[in-house]
Amino acid sequence: MRFKILGSMVLAAAATGLAASAAQANFVAQFSADGGPITSFTGSGGYISQSNFTVGSFSIGNYTAQSDSGTSQSPQISAFAVNVTNTNPSTVTDVLDINLWDTGFAPSGSPLTLAGSGSVTFNVAIKGDSATFISGADPADGQFSLNPPGPPVQTASSTATYPGGTVPVTIPLDQQTTTFSPNGTNPFSMGNNLELSLAGGSNVTLSYTTTAVPEPATVALLAVGGLGLLVRRRKSRELKVEPRRRR
Repeated sequence: MRFKILGSMVLAAAATGLAASAAQANFVAQFSADGGPITSFTGSGGYISQSNFTVGSFSIGNYTAQSDSGTSQSPQISAFAVNVTNTNPSTVTDVLDINLWDTGFAPSGSPLTLAGSGSVTFNVAIKGDSATFISGADPADGQFSLNPPGPPVQTASSTATYPGGTVPVTIPLDQQTTTFSPNGTNPFSMGNNLELSLAGGSNVTLSYTTTAVPEPATVALLAVGGLGLLVRRRKSRELKVEPRRRR
């Protein structure tokens, strides 16, 4: 799992006018095979959609990602219908890192629960093929990418490993969570990193999501507060009802 501050890419995206808004300009997907050069795609309108491209020995048949940065009070960033094949003719294991990040998420409460989960379908696989997933966030709304240091808030990693046997088989990337507090009403950034370790000839499809929602305790407190407000309003109306006059 590798994250790094990405100031130069943000400046380059802004300079070339790749997106109209700050949130869109900072919506970036990055790919790197075996620690090699980074291939990057910038989102437009909250979407990234690429197909039939190669990174090292990996052929990516489809990659679709979505971010609702700036538009939702329960923000999420996700990738789905991702299809990856290691075209290495040998059965040597290669590693593909996929990093997805965006800025400008609006806080929906404090503290927030950062959660990441997904699933991997091993269509063609060799025992030991795996996918490892981790989510991250930055209350300072920074941009992060594939190499250390990582964002200040990170979940534990979740790994799905092909055990051998029948294919295709779908294995969940179990949900991992942590909490963090935004800087008041200022926006925060959020994203995830997926590391695929696949032998030559292996093929997987996968989907994964990172979300940030108010903690259950916060939600409960808001609910109690709302109930108390309704009770007070009802009592206030009752006090305003004039008593009946006796005949």
